Amino acid sequence: MSDVARRAGVSTKTVSNVLRGAPGASTATRRRVLEAVTALDYRLNPSASALRSGRRGSITLAIPTLQQPLYAALAQELMRAADDTTVILELTSGEAEHEQEILAGSWARRSDAAVLVPRALDPASLPAGEASASPAPLALIADSGPVGVPRVSCPLDAQAALVAAHLRSLGRIRPAVVGVASAADRWTRACVRGLRESGLRVDDDAVLRVGSPDGMLGGVEAVARLAYTGLPVDAVVCHNDALAAGAVSALRRRGVRVPLEVAVIGRGNTDAAAFATPTLTSVDLDLPAIARGALSLLSIGADATGSEGSPAPGPLEPRPVETTPALSVRGSTVDDAGAAPGRRGEPHRGQV
Repeated sequence: MSDVARRAGVSTKTVSNVLRGAPGASTATRRRVLEAVTALDYRLNPSASALRSGRRGSITLAIPTLQQPLYAALAQELMRAADDTTVILELTSGEAEHEQEILAGSWARRSDAAVLVPRALDPASLPAGEASASPAPLALIADSGPVGVPRVSCPLDAQAALVAAHLRSLGRIRPAVVGVASAADRWTRACVRGLRESGLRVDDDAVLRVGSPDGMLGGVEAVARLAYTGLPVDAVVCHNDALAAGAVSALRRRGVRVPLEVAVIGRGNTDAAAFATPTLTSVDLDLPAIARGALSLLSIGADATGSEGSPAPGPLEPRPVETTPALSVRGSTVDDAGAAPGRRGEPHRGQV
């Protein structure tokens, strides 16, 4: 940096400011510095910068748990997309107090930026200042959030439309919806609304919110509650793949044929869907794109505007990032022969 400063006729501080994109240098000065950088083939050394500043060149990923396949897959994709940037996992257990601490910047002593996946807190209910007051960049992976706070999501209406179109193509008209009981959940209501608007019948008693969303037990619980209602249904749409796998298991133990009598759809397109028996039809949220989007909001990674692999300093310009969902069709809705099971227009008349 001293060599660049001498060649450009400026101070090393000016060189640092220009390379960091900080304001203050004139256009002519910036041009001289950048010409010197090019002539000397100068490159920033993130490791040396970290040693000098005491920062670790890392980001914190705050998620409720790793027991949920969707969160585990997201963590893997974020680590892959972050490349040389270290990802520190912080498990919030879905506790409001812990998530509030993340919003307040509790992670800033050990990381340069953070990504929060909220569960106990509804980001949309938070004042914009409260969610953006942390001392370093913070991005949310959430279906809603305060205006002006960087956020990544997969549009809920688009997800519901995919599910509704698939069920209608199979002749299923009376689905149940297994959602979750958490403040941040907006999927359950959006899914029910989307299915109903498409002409499918979703009874109020067929909308089930479970308190254990991270494993198969929640899906088993939902099927038990559905059986108690006695409602005839021909499909079960679940918040995530773990719940869907539990629902399939419970249905089969009750003698219900999946997918012939009841189709089951999960969400996340995780390994839990690909290796279940039968394999699960699942909404693919494009987790790689979600991970890249979160990092781009933090100016981290090869596609970001800052230096590759390290957070770019300075204020962020919040801009929402949305991914495009897709539907991976498998054995829980379409049989092994590839034919749509069941008769079009007729729900399963037996009870779950």
